[in-house]
Amino acid sequence: MQVEISNFQSSNPIPGFRVALVCMPFLTFQRPSIQIGLLTSIAEQAGFSTDALHFNLDLAVRIDPEVYEGLCDHRGCLTSEWLFSIAAFGQDVSADDAAYFRAFPKETEWLKGVGKDTSYLSTLRHEILPRYIEDCLASVDWGRYQVVGFSSTHQQHVACLALARRIKECYPEVQILFGGANMEGEMGPEYVRAFPFIDYAVVGEGDIAFPALLRCLAAHEQPKDLPGLVRRVNEEVQFNGQAPPVRNMDILPVPNYDEYFERTKRLGLKPYGIIPFETSRGCWWGQKHHCTFCGLNGLGITYRSKSPEHVLTELSELTRKHHISLFGATDNILDMKYVKNFFTVISEAKTDYQFFYEVKANLSREQLQTLYRGGLRWIQPGIESMSSHVLQLMRKGSTMLQNVRLLKWCCYYQIRVSWNLIWGFPGETEEDYRRELEVLKLIPHLQPPGGTSRVWLERFSPYFTEQGAFPIHDVRPEASYNYVYPAYVEIDKIAYFFDYQMDNTTNDDVHYETCEWVKEWRRRWEAGSSYTLTYRRTNDALFIDDNRGIDKMIPFVFEGPLALMYEYCSETMRTVPQVVEYLEGLPRGQRFPQDEIRGALDVFCQAGLMLSEDGKYFSLAIPANPNW
Repeated sequence: MQVEISNFQSSNPIPGFRVALVCMPFLTFQRPSIQIGLLTSIAEQAGFSTDALHFNLDLAVRIDPEVYEGLCDHRGCLTSEWLFSIAAFGQDVSADDAAYFRAFPKETEWLKGVGKDTSYLSTLRHEILPRYIEDCLASVDWGRYQVVGFSSTHQQHVACLALARRIKECYPEVQILFGGANMEGEMGPEYVRAFPFIDYAVVGEGDIAFPALLRCLAAHEQPKDLPGLVRRVNEEVQFNGQAPPVRNMDILPVPNYDEYFERTKRLGLKPYGIIPFETSRGCWWGQKHHCTFCGLNGLGITYRSKSPEHVLTELSELTRKHHISLFGATDNILDMKYVKNFFTVISEAKTDYQFFYEVKANLSREQLQTLYRGGLRWIQPGIESMSSHVLQLMRKGSTMLQNVRLLKWCCYYQIRVSWNLIWGFPGETEEDYRRELEVLKLIPHLQPPGGTSRVWLERFSPYFTEQGAFPIHDVRPEASYNYVYPAYVEIDKIAYFFDYQMDNTTNDDVHYETCEWVKEWRRRWEAGSSYTLTYRRTNDALFIDDNRGIDKMIPFVFEGPLALMYEYCSETMRTVPQVVEYLEGLPRGQRFPQDEIRGALDVFCQAGLMLSEDGKYFSLAIPANPNW
């Protein structure tokens, strides 16, 4: 049954049928949930009175926003889920907190940064969070709703289960609906099987299935054969397969974030002031070459994007309504057509929007300049490594030099970069990482990675779905799942993260020096005392000021062809033949033997002023002139 959202639009509200959509911890309090905002608009467009409830904000106020964000940002085991397990499952899970702390000692290290200890986590688990769930239950007359929906992504699931269970116990006539990334694939049917208080789940994109389900329930009809829907029929779980993706994204309405901003004001919270929006879904790169470790798109990797004209209208409405012009794209990858058709339009209109986007790392300087002029201020480029061989093992479709080029020009244009370093790919060698460290030690004037770690195993990644193609074995759900969920839940079916053994990879101790270098790099960057490497040019000379980890600045002076070739290799990487052709084509051009040019470029590399790979050379110094 293929339907579109437009089939469920209604000019008049459907009387007597009301919907609540709930956002639970641990989603950041600093911005609204785009899932809740979009589905609120879709339900209202279809004629259903809908209330959004950002209950995650209430917990942020209750336990302190800094502590709350620490739990949202924490990446490791399922500690945030474990904290809600008593509230959700009661005596069906162990109350022995000490056993959890012994099993996962590193899970408490982040507490030092917020001035807390393990006793605080125990208080949260046994007292504060169960009381919080009861307060959520008491704060709303749930009996006025026919459907209460929960959006669940990342470590947001057990809090949803805790409140859903209590609502069903007190208001058995209310239909409980779950959706979101945590319901993808076989996870959704297993959650419905294990928890009878869940009446329905939507697996996949809910834009079409959600209003279709509401229409059936409002008409007192059985939602038979609805794609994407999981339901219980005669104590058996029925699943009609993945929901079809939205093909024409321009039919999607503008998300309704009113309740989020009203609640933040009422609670006295100061959000980050960034509005989530989407311009595409899926991953155009992943459709061709799915990165081996990435499971972010679930089963919805097919790439689709909105028309730039539609997005500009949406931004205008959101800005007018909320007086905010800072936007965070939820896209997994930037549609390259947007460089010209979206960012150029914004730049020419002199509109002061600012954006965060996930991008591919092979953007050129010219493209970054266009993006910056159109408001791009923060990116996540998926750099992951400074070894071209390892990047090839990842199927990243980028090289070390492209990654360095991106960091260099982002530094020049003052675009914030979120990136990290990972390892653990079959076929990698110690030499790969020895060379990577050499590269890292040449670029401390650029923004450092946010962290370093062995690659994790995610459901839906090729490492998980194509295990026969890789030397991976002993795959089992990440160990902390067993401390979170009751024994009657089939963990194999609901886990998103997995422990595993991967052969033909390097040991963790190989990366010790890199990890320590990154820590120091980050420390200096965050303290505002980062290193610099810049160049200044005159008519006949080029001056390089090098202040990378030394007591005093080292000046370099290059004249004539040396100055010209260094700057020529500054915008992007060049080969020796390209440099020869460039010098010859100048007004007073000269032709130099390739060996002589190669020798000069190699001297730049030996001085740490250039990087080279596969016959290509790239200058590391950043222009001192901000208008270059």
